[in-house]
Amino acid sequence: MDPGEGPQRLTAMNRLYRRQGVVWPMRRRAWFLALASACTLLMSPALAACGSATSAKRVTSGFTGYVWQVVAISHDGRVTSIPERLQVALRFSPGGQFGANDSVNFHSGTYRATGDGFTTSDLSSTGVGYAGHDPAVLLAVNAIGSFGSGLHATVQLTADRLVVSVSSYTLTCQRRGRQADVPVPGGTGG
Repeated sequence: MDPGEGPQRLTAMNRLYRRQGVVWPMRRRAWFLALASACTLLMSPALAACGSATSAKRVTSGFTGYVWQVVAISHDGRVTSIPERLQVALRFSPGGQFGANDSVNFHSGTYRATGDGFTTSDLSSTGVGYAGHDPAVLLAVNAIGSFGSGLHATVQLTADRLVVSVSSYTLTCQRRGRQADVPVPGGTGG
């Protein structure tokens, strides 16, 4: 093959491709790649901000950072008032710690806010028994006991009123005060 023949052949082939319209798809491809790169570049800061917000340790929802006294529990179509003296309450610390008092036992663990509520995890409880027959106490024990690890609860928040639905229970709560982060005891790996 003649060394001068290569460049001539390429020039002839380029003219042929242009006449057949082959060059235009290459240009479109270049524009598409440039546009896709620009979109990726522009979206990167927004996506990075989303990732850092969801991976942050602090939980940010309207119900966090408060103690919520349970004033009524609905179950099987029946609404039962819960007397204040029983001190049935839900606690959501800003750092993601969850606590619930059912008037007999205290349940604690962590929670993660979701779009429509929260999900609990790592739950544990004190082990006090109850031999009484008070229907409000029995209902509170069962309702608070329904917050299982990994279980999702939905939330409706209106001013100082919080309605939490979990399993077959609906707990109506009133805001009672702030809930600070509970320090993790040393040596527990927390």
